[in-house]
Amino acid sequence: MNQKDVEYYDTPWGKEARCKKCGSDVDWHECDQCEDGYSGHDCGEDTCCCRNPLPNVVCDVCDGKAGWYVCPGCDKEASSIMGETTE
Repeated sequence: MNQKDVEYYDTPWGKEARCKKCGSDVDWHECDQCEDGYSGHDCGEDTCCCRNPLPNVVCDVCDGKAGWYVCPGCDKEASSIMGETTE
């Protein structure tokens, strides 16, 4: 699900996300291939000698977003892969 397919609305508990297509609440799924959208460190050197190598390589799975939204109403295939059932 693309970010453009998600809209936010205010609730007493803060902002919530929902699908623009069907109006269902969407679920956020963390990317398991990275940490905070970065998958590693690359300083351009063959042998890295950085004292504190901060992650600077954007994750290619989530495009640096650290996860993605899934709509259980629209995205039946993704919901079934994650073991969720939708009626």
